[in-house]
Amino acid sequence: MNALGIVFRKELREILRDRRTLIAIGMAALATPAVLIVISQVSAKTATQEYTVGYSGDIPTGLDILLTATSLKLERVDDPAAAASKQVDLGVAFQPTQIDEYYDPTRQSAQIADTRLQTVLGEYNAAKAAAALREKGVDPAVLTPLPIKSHPLSSVVKAAGNAFLSFFLPYILITMVFTGGLSAALDASAGERERKTLEALLLTPAPRSRILVGKILAVTTISLLSAFAAISSMLLALSQIPLVGARVTLSPLAAAVMVWLAVLLAGSFSSLTLALGTLAKNFRQGQAFSTPLYFITIFPASIILFIPDFNPSLAYYLIPIFNAVLVLRDAIVQNSVAWPALGVTSVSLIATGLLCWFATLRLFTREALLIRS
Repeated sequence: MNALGIVFRKELREILRDRRTLIAIGMAALATPAVLIVISQVSAKTATQEYTVGYSGDIPTGLDILLTATSLKLERVDDPAAAASKQVDLGVAFQPTQIDEYYDPTRQSAQIADTRLQTVLGEYNAAKAAAALREKGVDPAVLTPLPIKSHPLSSVVKAAGNAFLSFFLPYILITMVFTGGLSAALDASAGERERKTLEALLLTPAPRSRILVGKILAVTTISLLSAFAAISSMLLALSQIPLVGARVTLSPLAAAVMVWLAVLLAGSFSSLTLALGTLAKNFRQGQAFSTPLYFITIFPASIILFIPDFNPSLAYYLIPIFNAVLVLRDAIVQNSVAWPALGVTSVSLIATGLLCWFATLRLFTREALLIRS
């Protein structure tokens, strides 16, 4: 254990002396809040932005007031269809018996203006129908013979916040755990070979298995530090910036699950990137070897982002990385843990980490790979 501790302290000292690692951790802590601030500002601007409706004909009484109240600016034009293609966001032709709407679905402003118009027209038509029924002495309730009264079992705002967090947090966790320790892992393997110091380290009396474990622990520590710095800054920003109508927070249960998964993922990634660095002749080649791995790691997270309602069977939790995303997503959204799923995920990630460790150890014991230039 003494040799392991010496290697761990030595690797950690060298990693922290590397400006690239410190800059990466600092950028990880600063980049996420900056992105969230931009998203918040864009969302707020989109919600309050005024869109132009080019119209022809006579606007029904009272409808112009409703349209203006929803930030739809009315502008009279000769040809609404032509104006909607480039001059205005939406073209509307008011006729005695119907309303013709013209918009370009490829423009986001036109889509937002169309949604606002449809909402206003729905409310206006319902109000006009209710008023007509009252004039004839008929209760407007006949239009809704079976009214629906919603009884949410939890806070709607909280559910929206959890959905937002489950959408981004697994992606950020996996990305930062992998990239946070990548430079350190390559420097501790390919970098040491490039500096001609790896051979001297391996000639010491310390067993190579302990040397490898010391390197893995050092890289894992940096990976976790980088990931938690990025996630902590993100959660701090979310607690101050209302993105979904309220400030987003992470429950203690989800936080505990996140920490456990981060440790397992960091150990596996550290072993794997050290193996790639050992195969590489220099630092640059190690980066080339690791680039495809980056896309492989973020692919499972991307799948979940685009299929948020995916309900897998227990067999899916055997797939490394993919299972971590599923477990963390469920812990955030449902604020509960399916222990069988967590157990299978833990076993899968531990087995993956051990497999990567044995592969890296085998490379460390092959003299031809360790001493080549």
